[in-house]
Amino acid sequence: MAINGTLSDIGFVSLLQFPNSSRKTGLLTVITMDGKAEFYYRKGELVHARHGKKTGSEVLVDIVDWNEGQFTFEPGLEPDETTIKDDLHHVLMWALKERDERKKGQNENGGTPEVELDAELSEKLDELMKAASGIEYISVFSTLGQLVARSISDSSFLQEIEPFIESITCFISEYPGEVTGKVFIEDINISIAISGLNEQQTVVIATGPSLKLGRLAMALGRITRELTGV
Repeated sequence: MAINGTLSDIGFVSLLQFPNSSRKTGLLTVITMDGKAEFYYRKGELVHARHGKKTGSEVLVDIVDWNEGQFTFEPGLEPDETTIKDDLHHVLMWALKERDERKKGQNENGGTPEVELDAELSEKLDELMKAASGIEYISVFSTLGQLVARSISDSSFLQEIEPFIESITCFISEYPGEVTGKVFIEDINISIAISGLNEQQTVVIATGPSLKLGRLAMALGRITRELTGV
């Protein structure tokens, strides 16, 4: 039986992970004002993507920010070709990073140079986010304000936190102490917690307005302990 819904109900990144988590085989079709994209899964692994004339991982870079439209998942349909061979987590991480780099263009304003994201740490942040009820974003920055690793979060939430990131990286890079102190930011639609892990790294977590600061502080403590082993 086909499964139907809208992107506003689930979010694009979560939608892509749905067949993976339930190890389904079939075709996921997403239709928006920008066109139609097709994603084929084999036992939960994304093996083929198509959007217009593009195929493979490049498709995700173009459409990872889609947040409006309809989708249908038809189980049992097999692809006629294989254009994606990496596991879904790494494909998504690459697509998000590639999307960010293309948005920044040539980076001519002399900002802090980017570093390659730590895939193993990013995967651990994903696991921690799934285990922490209500947390929608986790990232780790170096003391220079460089993004080291981050969880896979819905594009709609990334758009919410994006305006805060520049201020957060400036705060981390200019913090006078050796280890970044704990800081909590509460806005109308988002709450953010920051804490130093050690002299080299700082963790940032974020949630929507439904999670109170007390629970956010508890989540920050648990995540910090998991990352530092203390």
